[in-house]
Amino acid sequence: MKGRLSLPRCTMAFGAVAAVLLAGMATLSFAAEPIDGAEPVPVYQSRLSFADLGHQQSLELQGSESSVFLGFGSRLDETVDEAELLLDYTVSPSLRAVYSHLKVYLNNELMGSIPFSEADIGQRRQSRVSLDPRYFGDFNSVRVELIGHLTDDCWNPDEPTIWTELSQSSEVLLSVKKRRLRNDLALLPAPFFDERDFTALELPVVLPSDYSLGVVHAAALTSSYFGSLSTWRGASFPVEIDTLPERHSIVLMTNNQRPRAFAEFPQVDKPTLQVISHPDNPYVKLLLIQGRDDSQLITAVKGLALGQSLLTGQVAEINSVDQLKPRQPYDAPNWVRTDRPVKLGELVNDLTELQVSGRLPGPVNISLQVPPDLFTWQSRGIPLDVSYRYSPTAGKSTGSKMNFFVNNQFVEGFNLTPRGIDGEEKELRVPLLDDGLVGTGDRVRIPAFRVGTRNRLSFQFAFSAQVDGSCRVVPAGSYQAAITGDSTIDFTGFPHYIEMPNLHAFVTAGFPFSRLADLADTAMVVPPQPGPAVVQSLLDVSGFIGASTGYPGLAMTVTDNLESDDVKAKNLLLIDVAPGLGGKVGNNDNLHLLVENAERQLRRPLRNDSGRLNAERETQDSAPVDQVSLRAEGAFAAIVGMESPFKADRSVVAIVADKPKDLLDVGVAMRDSGKLPYMFGSVVTIRGDRVASFHVGDNYYVGELPLLQLIWFHFSKHPVLLAFMALLLIVLLTLALWRILAVYAARRLKQGNDS
Repeated sequence: MKGRLSLPRCTMAFGAVAAVLLAGMATLSFAAEPIDGAEPVPVYQSRLSFADLGHQQSLELQGSESSVFLGFGSRLDETVDEAELLLDYTVSPSLRAVYSHLKVYLNNELMGSIPFSEADIGQRRQSRVSLDPRYFGDFNSVRVELIGHLTDDCWNPDEPTIWTELSQSSEVLLSVKKRRLRNDLALLPAPFFDERDFTALELPVVLPSDYSLGVVHAAALTSSYFGSLSTWRGASFPVEIDTLPERHSIVLMTNNQRPRAFAEFPQVDKPTLQVISHPDNPYVKLLLIQGRDDSQLITAVKGLALGQSLLTGQVAEINSVDQLKPRQPYDAPNWVRTDRPVKLGELVNDLTELQVSGRLPGPVNISLQVPPDLFTWQSRGIPLDVSYRYSPTAGKSTGSKMNFFVNNQFVEGFNLTPRGIDGEEKELRVPLLDDGLVGTGDRVRIPAFRVGTRNRLSFQFAFSAQVDGSCRVVPAGSYQAAITGDSTIDFTGFPHYIEMPNLHAFVTAGFPFSRLADLADTAMVVPPQPGPAVVQSLLDVSGFIGASTGYPGLAMTVTDNLESDDVKAKNLLLIDVAPGLGGKVGNNDNLHLLVENAERQLRRPLRNDSGRLNAERETQDSAPVDQVSLRAEGAFAAIVGMESPFKADRSVVAIVADKPKDLLDVGVAMRDSGKLPYMFGSVVTIRGDRVASFHVGDNYYVGELPLLQLIWFHFSKHPVLLAFMALLLIVLLTLALWRILAVYAARRLKQGNDS
């Protein structure tokens, strides 16, 4: 066993007493560590609003038996002691009191009901429902169901007047006890990243005060790895210098570069991973990543990223990490495959996610990420072969439907037949959507303009009530519906071609750096002896790109020198404070935003729709026509995109700021989904919580198109020129054909004269 950090007496082995305590705690999880009975267990209160759980607007329960679902997890190092649901809701004025109520379920166990009294009808109310901690698991689902009843003797359960609105300020209130985990690498990536925790990842990285560029490189690889785990949650990596925060943290050190608290910690001879308890808080864990030198430290990080499933015990030594085969463009695990049709079952963690139950169930949601440079210009759409099953409906014409949405935009709706499927898969003949005209075919074609980098396909089933004379009666039994996992979506045949600079592709997918998932053609350029703010900005961006691809950027280059030919041949991501970019990527004449201390200079284009991502734009609209130069104090940061001056088809993205702390605003903006639609073009300015974007300067294209498609695309906005060139081509072909025929005729005349 490798050396341990000296800990207070309460964190050391307990001997025979601990063995007795362990026997008495046999019902706890395998991950739990024995706790001194005299030591108080930390307890804290957690409040998760519906907005925190991903619902950015109020939730409407429409129709009797309609439901909404809330998902959240329980961390490995926590135990829920008490819980309740605080509902803030408004009741339809048409509902009948006493008969109408809300039912609350936790993981399909009924927790309680909220009856509507006469005083509640038409009013906004708050109610609390206790959630039994015994039914909490790793992943939890709270379902709220509306049972609505009207005052009429004969009424329709689908009546629009049957509704209840749940405010996004409603909360899940938790009283949580901390659990002490044992020091075991087998638990990784928990507790540093816990997939059960749906909140954004914030993982401190502890560095020594004398950190080298190699340590910074290792830290960037570490953040890229943990970012790849965080996916949609978002991730940030606060940098701590020589201090240990009282929360789960990563510590990077070599034998000669160590945080102050580890000055006497035993040195290592090989790349080493070790997990220990915090010296002041046994409930907090520290992951020590160590190496004899910078090279070994980087190897240790790669061993963590690629060898996680092999790690056990408190200490592990990494012998070697080798890449057997280079990664190919667009093979990022988080990106949908474009080399073959993809089954929808491949896009979910469990096939049960494709199933729903109830008369008005929640939608079946499928998320997918598409390469930003997928060229869909003038495409008929993206083929989706979909089939589904559902319980047979009652009656001859019930109005039961399945509606299909892409990114919350309605695409198509389909009637559910009374016959049903009876458990057999059936290929649905879905109308073809093409330029607004409906035809027939075996596929849904998703309009290409509705597909972005991050997408969500939604299938919403709705079963109507049975028709019975003048009244409608809800049929007995529970409705079931499922999208078959063998349904496919097909992105094959689309080339990769995109106009640059395109900062929207960068802030949503890390493109063009994410084109290779391991960032083999990416160089992160920082100033010599980068400060903590520059390092944290580098870690945040590395983690963000890892979250986009789902793979750590283990082949990235981190450098402070742009003179190397190898570096110049890569896509460049520059992070710096105040000195400007002119001396690094050409001259100031090529830059449309300059930042130097408090001095700022911006060139503005002929036309600019800074608030509209998809605004129609002509090439000449981006020409700079105005320039403003000023001096101002206050927070200011920017992202600038341009073509690399060192190699064609390569890109430069620069993150700059007036002051070191302003760099962190860039990461905050990139993690804010509300700001992303307003970040695009070649220049994005960030002033606190405000962003502005500009299409200014020359554009360029990366990728490849077939020759005819390339010509047609670039001349499509110049029909007169295209017609002239077509006419010229016809004339040239005519002259060439006339010449060939003339030569042939002359030969025949000569042969006739000779005979």
